[in-house]
Amino acid sequence: MRAAIVLAGLAVGTTPGITASSIAGIHLGATRAQARAHMTAPVRLDRLEDGYVRLVSTRQKVETYFRTGTTGVAVVTTWSRRLRTAAGIGPCSTVTALKNAYGPRLVPFRQGGRVVAYRLGQLIFTVEGGKKVGVVGLGRGTQAMYVALNATECS
Repeated sequence: MRAAIVLAGLAVGTTPGITASSIAGIHLGATRAQARAHMTAPVRLDRLEDGYVRLVSTRQKVETYFRTGTTGVAVVTTWSRRLRTAAGIGPCSTVTALKNAYGPRLVPFRQGGRVVAYRLGQLIFTVEGGKKVGVVGLGRGTQAMYVALNATECS
C-alpha cells in the first residue's frame, strides 16, 4: 500500500487545479475549443448580455467566459471544492485560511463599504458572506471581478 504525502493541502506530485495562470487547466486567452477540451461533459453554451458567451460544466463546477473584443477566454471561474491552489485554498475555504495562506499579498475589493473579494495577481477570491470563499476566478481588470462576483458560489 502506498502512502500519500500531503503538503499545504495538496498531494505531492499533483498539479493544483488553481494556479496563478489557470483554473482546471484553462488559461486566459485560450480558444473556445481549447477551453472546452479541459471541461467535463456535458458543457452548456450560454449567450449573455454585454457581449459575453459562457461555457458551463456543472459537473466540474467550472465556467469560462468569452467576450466580444477579447481574444480567447476572458474569465474562468470555479465553485468546485475539489479545485485548490498549491496552498490548499479554493471555493468553500474559510476567509481565515485564505488570509493565513496569502496574507498581505491579498488586495481587498470593496463594494458598499464591505470587502466582497480579494485579488491575488489575476486570481479573484469572492468572500461576500465574509466567512468563506464563494468563487475563485481568473481574469484581468474590473470586469473579471464583476463576473466572479456574479458567478455560482460554493455551497
